[in-house]
Amino acid sequence: MNKLICGIVLICISISAYGQKFAVPEGVLDGVVSKQFEYTYTAKFDYKIVYPANYDSLKTYKVFLGLSGGNANDKIVDYCYYTLFDSKYFDDYLTILPIGPSGRPLSEIDKKEMDLLVSDIMKNQKVTSKDWIVAGTSMGGLASFHIASMRPDLFEGIITFPGGFHFEEIPEEWSSYKVLLAAGELDEEDWTKLNQETKEKLEGKVKWVETFTIEGQEHIIAPEYDIDKVYRIYFDQ
Repeated sequence: MNKLICGIVLICISISAYGQKFAVPEGVLDGVVSKQFEYTYTAKFDYKIVYPANYDSLKTYKVFLGLSGGNANDKIVDYCYYTLFDSKYFDDYLTILPIGPSGRPLSEIDKKEMDLLVSDIMKNQKVTSKDWIVAGTSMGGLASFHIASMRPDLFEGIITFPGGFHFEEIPEEWSSYKVLLAAGELDEEDWTKLNQETKEKLEGKVKWVETFTIEGQEHIIAPEYDIDKVYRIYFDQ
């Protein structure tokens, strides 16, 4: 466990450096809109939203919640959207990209913060109250399970790049979930081990669970990798 924590710290640093070195190409973020709401008298919660290309204000949309790694600051969120969360499979979803509140990783969001985020989305957007999909990478991968455990009613499935959980009690609502645990072929051993352990815990307790090795990739998936290869596995089930 200590090795995984140390690895997370190093990955947080590398994600920041990687995001600074490789800028998001011009035009990628044209449809990304920033939102903010006050959740205490002194703190604010920021998130970004991407509307479908043919957005219809009269239509109700499912939500794709994309959770970034590291401390999920503005640059990391943009980069994770560019490399992981901009997929044709979510063309008809409202994509929500939270920024880590007060500079904290998304895995540290508590139940009150999660409920306030969901409340703000539902208050200001026409979205369903179920069948959302949550996906996350690294710290965001851990956050995906953490958030789904707090609000199991919202989601239909979880996708991580990689991620997992350490708690023992699995919500009953997860019995209808699909879960895909992806990791880079060259990823750290602790992460691939966590993927496998998570799969073993979920087998027989969710609708479908599988691991997937992203060929030729490290912990931070390169921009040139076709991320739809991962999402295709989930949606083909």
